[in-house]
Amino acid sequence: MPNTKPVGVAFSDPELVSGTTITGATISGGTISAPTITGATLTTATVSGTFTSTATTGPVVANATAGLYFLTTAITAGTTTTTAPAGSLATTTNATGAGKLFTSVAGKWEFPLFT
Repeated sequence: MPNTKPVGVAFSDPELVSGTTITGATISGGTISAPTITGATLTTATVSGTFTSTATTGPVVANATAGLYFLTTAITAGTTTTTAPAGSLATTTNATGAGKLFTSVAGKWEFPLFT
């Protein structure tokens, strides 16, 4: 981004406008209002309030070992296969499985065991 400040003004802050891309930046200690973040990899994130995902496939929230899946496909416990990591949790809006919680065990969605 070119420096549009008058000559003699050293180290001026760039003006961040809609569509600005920042690569390799570290942002800390600030407040960001109503951001849209796409294609980002975050090592730490804290969300206060509502978190909304527009994901239509894959986990909505995940870590290195499991994820939360909100699906629209039919799930039948013990029959429907999955590539989700073991221990992942899923629910579906499909009539087959709606209102039930499933967990990924050995490549299939199963009802979780509560002890």
